[in-house]
Amino acid sequence: MKKTPLFAAVAVLLSACASLLPATPRALVTAPAPISFDGHVAGQATDYVFVLVPDANPLQPGFSLAVGDSLRLAMPRAFQRNPAAAVVPDKDTNLVLTKGWPQGSVRMADQYRLAFDEAAHALVITALRDVTVEGANTPGIKVIHLRGRTFLNPVAGDYPVTVTHAAANGQVRATWQGSLKVLDRAPDARLAPTNFHLQPGLNSDFQSVPVGQVAPHPLGLLLWGAQGAPLNGVGVAPRDLTRFPRYTGGLLVQDRNGDKKLDPATDTVVGGIIGAAPQGATGQAATSPLGADGQPVLSGEPLRHAAFPGGGGQPNPGLLAIQFRAGSLPGLYQPTVELIGGNSYRFTVQAVVR
Repeated sequence: MKKTPLFAAVAVLLSACASLLPATPRALVTAPAPISFDGHVAGQATDYVFVLVPDANPLQPGFSLAVGDSLRLAMPRAFQRNPAAAVVPDKDTNLVLTKGWPQGSVRMADQYRLAFDEAAHALVITALRDVTVEGANTPGIKVIHLRGRTFLNPVAGDYPVTVTHAAANGQVRATWQGSLKVLDRAPDARLAPTNFHLQPGLNSDFQSVPVGQVAPHPLGLLLWGAQGAPLNGVGVAPRDLTRFPRYTGGLLVQDRNGDKKLDPATDTVVGGIIGAAPQGATGQAATSPLGADGQPVLSGEPLRHAAFPGGGGQPNPGLLAIQFRAGSLPGLYQPTVELIGGNSYRFTVQAVVR
């Protein structure tokens, strides 16, 4: 059948419109940021992460931005802009793109800039050059971290949020949709993974280690107790399956008398470790590292790496280091560290035969 000019024009228009329509939205996972205790609590400064690529394994690629591409984080209007916190276009004060692990930033300088679209109530990231998944950016962008007291949390509830990836010409390449959960009060306890004890760029999660050997980097966690106070003096003690059958990988015990002897009978059990290992593996263990004096290094004693601002080179309050030894078989060892009355986090260590 011969196409009339009008029919052809309509077909071209429909084709163009179809190319601009976004694909089915992807799931947007959100969580309180790992450096804040109350960034997800009503009335407090907003501090969240937006997970665009859920697989945190550094061997799995994230995504890239071509020059001119944008990422638009449309915040719910209930999250008010904090007038005391200016949006700085060329510094990662307000927002930072990360590679999927704490303190694993994708460098902002010369790669992207930030703006606030007041009418849309959105933060807009624009690529100044190709932000690839290779080189210093490896494995690419996986997470947006919103911080810097840029917004203030509303009353408790669940609020829809959207992230849009668009090309320089405005064509939508991907969208993510999720929700932000705001709590009415701070939790009784909270932990979060951290790499402040390591040189910037290193990650204590997803490590590879020979069978039966100690992982090269201690697992790192920040611990908070009531009212967000750093939870210091905590170390790893042997398991007690009679009293705490859940914690098959050891107990988190707070030294109450300062003798550096972690005794669940006299000290305070604040959490534990749930072990997960290849079937039949033996010898895997989580322990507190030992200091030069032969005593366990407890939370609040590990040093924040000197390259990090805000106390670099000094003991980091609430920072717990855990030494992990892989077991007798190759495969994935995934200890989950949990605080009683709080949350948990699962690490991954892959044991290999070398």
